[in-house]
Amino acid sequence: MDIREEYAEKYGIKEVVNDMDEHRKTRKNSVVFPNGWIASIVHNTEKPEKGKYSVAMCDYNGYFDWSILNQYGADHGEFFCNTDLEIIIACETIRRL
Repeated sequence: MDIREEYAEKYGIKEVVNDMDEHRKTRKNSVVFPNGWIASIVHNTEKPEKGKYSVAMCDYNGYFDWSILNQYGADHGEFFCNTDLEIIIACETIRRL
């Protein structure tokens, strides 16, 4: 198990059912936190010069709020990361909101 999987297992909740009866599950690339937010981790193909991965957050219903993370150093609501450690730091920011 790699560091991102360990992080997701330790801090993510296994599953939540949202207002539309959709099941949101914690996985390596989608961590569901108890505070109502989900960290979404994707390969960054649109702006590769900024980082290999993009970490953004949405609520349990899948709605992204691009402005909240900007207060914590995000670029237009996204953290751009190149390493697993940078991804975990971005997830920690979301988890602690």
